[in-house]
Amino acid sequence: MGDRDLFVIPYNKCAVTLLGHVLAGIAGYAVGFIVFWVFYQVLFFSLIVAGIFVPIAISINIVSSKKRRLIRLLRQFQSLLESLVVSLQAGSPDLKAFNHALDDMILMYSDSADIVKETKLMMAKFASRISIGEALMDFAERSGLEDIRLFASVYMAVEGKGEKTSEIVIRSQKILSDKITIQSEIKAMSSGAVMEINIMLVIPVAIVFIMGSVGGEMMEALFTPVGHVVATVAIAIFAISYAIGRKMVNIKV
Repeated sequence: MGDRDLFVIPYNKCAVTLLGHVLAGIAGYAVGFIVFWVFYQVLFFSLIVAGIFVPIAISINIVSSKKRRLIRLLRQFQSLLESLVVSLQAGSPDLKAFNHALDDMILMYSDSADIVKETKLMMAKFASRISIGEALMDFAERSGLEDIRLFASVYMAVEGKGEKTSEIVIRSQKILSDKITIQSEIKAMSSGAVMEINIMLVIPVAIVFIMGSVGGEMMEALFTPVGHVVATVAIAIFAISYAIGRKMVNIKV
């Protein structure tokens, strides 16, 4: 096992490439320019102030990237537990069960998958006289995933206790698997609400754009100093409403 396999994955680090940052910044600037141009109709102002959206878009992209990675990791961990349980039910000892699970993870995903790297790291630590339970807990601490932490705590408590270890691990896997499945179902159900929130954010901008394009004198009041103040307040309300809406649909089990 090479040094590359022993690399400890820092899940709190940004995994977005420079190109990803650039594309997110460009998209954020474009959105900002469109919003400010629609509400203010002042080219120079829109070009300058749209820059505010660049760091916001990059920050959102970083957070979303980390979140997607952890969601993917949790699903991979669920697959690892399912494979582990199959081996334990077949009578394999813990270490052999983990080795079988590692082979399954390589087939299901790839050598570059986080769960494969983590499982290889656990095996390497075990070879260095570190228990699998301690290796699991280190994995849980670095990932920050509560489900992995719970399983690691249970495993550390029963590790090396013979048949009881297999029984408790199997029960724990069933509970965690059900929980992860419920989380996935809730996410799927809330995806419609997220889409509605995104649409509600776009609709006011589209309405103002259409009315400004064909409304004639009806929209002239919006492009006065008082109208700009009103537009600023409206944009702030939209942003706050969007943040609150996204937080409301972020349901945790």
